[in-house]
Amino acid sequence: MNTPPRAAILSVGDELVLGTALDTNSRTLSAALRDAGLEVVEHRTVRDELGAIESAMRELAARSDVLVSTGGLGPTDDDLTRPALNAIVDGGAPMVEDPVARADLESWFAGRGRPMASINLRQAMRPRSARIVRNPGGTAPGLHASIGACSAWFLPGPPREMVPMFESDVLPAVRPAGAPMLAKRTVQCFGIGESALAELLGERMARGRDPEVGTTASGSVVSIQVVARGPGAGARAEAEAAACAAVAQPWAFAGEGGSLAGSVLEECRAAAVMLAVAESCTGGMVGGMLTAVAGSSDAFAGGWISYSNELKERELGVPRGTLEAYGAVSRETVEAMARGAAERAHAGIAVSISGIAGPGGGSDSKPVGTVWIGVHDARRGRTAARRFEFPGGREIVRDRAAKAALQLVRWALRGEDAAMIWERA
Repeated sequence: MNTPPRAAILSVGDELVLGTALDTNSRTLSAALRDAGLEVVEHRTVRDELGAIESAMRELAARSDVLVSTGGLGPTDDDLTRPALNAIVDGGAPMVEDPVARADLESWFAGRGRPMASINLRQAMRPRSARIVRNPGGTAPGLHASIGACSAWFLPGPPREMVPMFESDVLPAVRPAGAPMLAKRTVQCFGIGESALAELLGERMARGRDPEVGTTASGSVVSIQVVARGPGAGARAEAEAAACAAVAQPWAFAGEGGSLAGSVLEECRAAAVMLAVAESCTGGMVGGMLTAVAGSSDAFAGGWISYSNELKERELGVPRGTLEAYGAVSRETVEAMARGAAERAHAGIAVSISGIAGPGGGSDSKPVGTVWIGVHDARRGRTAARRFEFPGGREIVRDRAAKAALQLVRWALRGEDAAMIWERA
């Protein structure tokens, strides 16, 4: 069996080292290179410092067949990837202006009716031993050079520029000939923990099995990752993902690229109902998730951010006596909010949220993270509410509450139900 080519990924930027920006490029590149049949052996991140960048390039190239670097190709003094590469491949000799890169730069600025600053011409410079990788989405062209036996690629940092260049230029060049066919499928789940999901999947997660099944967690969503290799990989991955989704119901809601909000809107369309929302502690997050989906207007009527008790009473018809007797964070209040939203929006289903996102405002009976979510199904004349205690900081509590609300709407429309890991009696 042939050994797959070894690949390394280098990320350049002070903001990545200092933690002021998240390095998503390494994850994207690593997954794509792995899927193309390469073995990713290292990720490295360095500051905008010439010696550090040059040293990282030399070391990674010495033990890799392919090096992909992102960042440091801009026009300013702290963009040092180009001179670091020049020091390695041409010993620091004067760089040359690439006519194609210059023409692309001039065209980019002219197309936007903007004058090009002279500093931008730095981006048209390249080491003599390197070639330009054209960038249709920005001003920073990439570079390709050989560092010893290593094929080294240097791409801009912004993902909207980097990803298309990587897919069009880098992947076709580095994909090994005869690499085994590979297919991936993803099943997203919400409301179940990773360990509980692994128990449901059981032997499907056994090591060495093909298709391979694993789980990952991000943003409170647990995803089932299915990877099949060899002839018929696509069909086998599809069948395995469908089987995993069946096992993971009702928590499973969409495949890769799908969203919980998108799944809810599809269910609304299937049931021919409009959805309304009434939000307090989430401050419009549910509405934001729904309207982020193109075409949501045919299934989402709108809603209210009823943060104050006065607004809950005036806009949604929550009785003052209910608020005084039970408080804003209660079963009684969210049920009244959901009913009021459905009635006023003339919606077939409505969801409401009221909680204590923190960091203050909690009590012994209602600690920080306590959230009540109500759903009113006008078609059946049913209203129900559930209590959650979400751990984490304010933004985590709000995010989980918004997603839990969407999952409860989805279940109501599908006639399904289950416990979520954060529910409390």
